[in-house]
Amino acid sequence: MEERMELELNKIYNMDCLEGMKIISDEKVDMIITDPPYNIGFKYNEYQDTKSDEDYIDMLSNFRNMPLAIIQYPEETMRFIVPALGVPCEVCAWCYNSNISRQFRLINFYNCKVDFNKVKQGYKNPNDKRIRNLIENGSEGTRMYDWFSDIQMVKNVSKGKLNHPCPVPVKLMERIILLATDENDTILDPFMGSGTTAIACMNTNRNYIGFEISKEYCDIAEKRIKNHFVQERINENLR
Repeated sequence: MEERMELELNKIYNMDCLEGMKIISDEKVDMIITDPPYNIGFKYNEYQDTKSDEDYIDMLSNFRNMPLAIIQYPEETMRFIVPALGVPCEVCAWCYNSNISRQFRLINFYNCKVDFNKVKQGYKNPNDKRIRNLIENGSEGTRMYDWFSDIQMVKNVSKGKLNHPCPVPVKLMERIILLATDENDTILDPFMGSGTTAIACMNTNRNYIGFEISKEYCDIAEKRIKNHFVQERINENLR
């Protein structure tokens, strides 16, 4: 029997995720969290997402039956995600301000327990007498709703914009991680891109493993992770 390659924790591998999935052991990963390519003809560096619908669905089907949170636009969710993975156990809507017509994305959760009490949101009606009493007694908010709009997308003019066409905010990945995982869990992102999921794992005391087919994006992610680690050490020394 051919032995599987032992993947290291907290490392991004420059490889196709389908090849990576062949060598990673199931017990190594507690959760997959990812923002996959859109399959709408967009060019990512030297790669272009021009798979047929059937091929794209087949690729995503590799994650079926695994604990998973996957981010996608509503139309692509219905076109690709649900045919590949089935009906999710939970769905959240991430809403944001944008100059384009698409103002929200869905986060589908599969094969996992989502605890909305782990993330607090501000009360919608703070002037209600009962809510005022809760706030006066120290309440910081209510359990997270199934939609939220307090995290904005990374725009072209954003300070955190990287040489990547569609990075998602670190805070978004942190929120998903907090909702569905525990400290010291290991998160796999098979489309790691510029390393956002890795940074979010570092910030929430989780381990990560990433696959990214683009060497350029791998280099961006590794540099970003190194800089983040150095900044963390600086901040600790300043405390």
